[in-house]
Amino acid sequence: MENKGANNTGNEKKSQRIAANSFVLFVRMFFITIINLYSVRLVLDGLGAEDYGIFNAVAGVVMMSSFVSGVMELSIQRFYSIALGRNDEKSLNEIFSISIKILFVLAVVLLLLFESVGIWFLETKLNIPETRMYATRLCFQFSLFAFVLSIMQIPFSSAIFARENMGCYALVSSIDCVLKVIVASLIGVVMVDSLVFYSGGLLLVAFVVFLMYSIYCSKNYKECRYQRVKNATLAKKLLSFSGWTLFGSVSKVCMIQGNTILLNIYFGPLVNVAFAISQQINNAFNALCNSMVLAMRPAMIKSYAEGNYEYLNKLFSACNKFIYYVLLIVSLPMISEMDTILHLWLGNSVTPQILLFSRLIIVYVVCLAMNNPITTIIQASGHIKYYHLSVESITLLCLPVSWVLFKFGLQAEYVFVSMIGVCVLTHFVRLVCLRYYYPAFSLSDYFCSLCLPALLITVAGCLFTYFVSGLIYDDILSAIVVFVSEPCLVGMLVLVLGLNADERRAVSKMLKKISKKFIK
Repeated sequence: MENKGANNTGNEKKSQRIAANSFVLFVRMFFITIINLYSVRLVLDGLGAEDYGIFNAVAGVVMMSSFVSGVMELSIQRFYSIALGRNDEKSLNEIFSISIKILFVLAVVLLLLFESVGIWFLETKLNIPETRMYATRLCFQFSLFAFVLSIMQIPFSSAIFARENMGCYALVSSIDCVLKVIVASLIGVVMVDSLVFYSGGLLLVAFVVFLMYSIYCSKNYKECRYQRVKNATLAKKLLSFSGWTLFGSVSKVCMIQGNTILLNIYFGPLVNVAFAISQQINNAFNALCNSMVLAMRPAMIKSYAEGNYEYLNKLFSACNKFIYYVLLIVSLPMISEMDTILHLWLGNSVTPQILLFSRLIIVYVVCLAMNNPITTIIQASGHIKYYHLSVESITLLCLPVSWVLFKFGLQAEYVFVSMIGVCVLTHFVRLVCLRYYYPAFSLSDYFCSLCLPALLITVAGCLFTYFVSGLIYDDILSAIVVFVSEPCLVGMLVLVLGLNADERRAVSKMLKKISKKFIK
């Protein structure tokens, strides 16, 4: 009985830490989103249209490899969290030291690749005025070394994530964002070529961020000190895990880029504009989803490593509900009032196709977001080879399906039918894999506790939003009323229908704590 009570107390403290981390990450996300929107305007005004286009083209060439660093970061976080869950202090330093070696080799390979093939592509394939070529070459070099610094900071930032120190992460990323705004605001003030100054300033910011992460981790985490370690087995496991995770990332990139090419071939560049705008909305929703998942992922992996499956199941349920209901609260008013939102954002450039694509991409993002908790447990178990083979092979079917639909004369929006259909199909495959590799998971509980209540709440929310929007003829007033009333209704329905008794008590406790702080 004492052990059970101690476990419950420990689990409650973990849950409170997760709630606090989620709040910190949400604040960070909104702060950074506002600053980034303002920063884009400063950069565009400072550089001018031509240099802004050159910068994005050059940075795009370098950032094509960014998904590789993202995969390595996810992999290292996973191994850190497993070692922390098992209280294996020795492995922590081995993971850090080996990851430093691997990332150093990766950085050197990418550096050599971009200094040869990248420069060739820059000078022969990109459409850059001859008068701006010198500045463009410097911009390329600065962007490349900033990317290398972002790779080398991964072992440090991964340690912070694994330790669930989201306050430090939020602080450093906010400083990073503010420094970039300062650089953007100084464009044209400093007597240096604007493109060279801006790209050089971003390199300086990347160096400062690297120093902050490395100094903080070296002082606070004893495992974050490089030592010569020979552990071929661990290195092989880390690379193997990264390799299969990379396969998953590549398949998603191929799906988006492949569909972009297909849309261009069958419908021309105007449809590509609509698809590109929908991808901006996709990126914004992904940032929101990542903020929710970041707080829970380390705790889920640690719980698996500890063998605390009861608590892991609670986290899994809470994570699914948290992701779906928050996205539902945001997505329903956005879909309903998308016409008004796009006209405020893009002015008179909005076409019916842009409007339709923007709505459909939100449906796709919500479906895709529900895969995150499943993938986290599979990654914790280490059974990723057959998981990614089965899931991503189906994901790649999206391209031939889109091609067949276009061949039969269907319109461009059917690309989303292909994407959403494949996403739903792979979700069922993910659930089957989860049931096979994690026997503590119950499919019946998943459908009864999540799917059925979520369906009822979604239908009720859609009907309410449609009814309220139809009553008000003024577009701005309609958007305000929908964005205020819909979250209130869905929030109440979630409390009554979507959460179990334990989850309601946890939400009630959190709301009481927040209210006490503000009342004081």
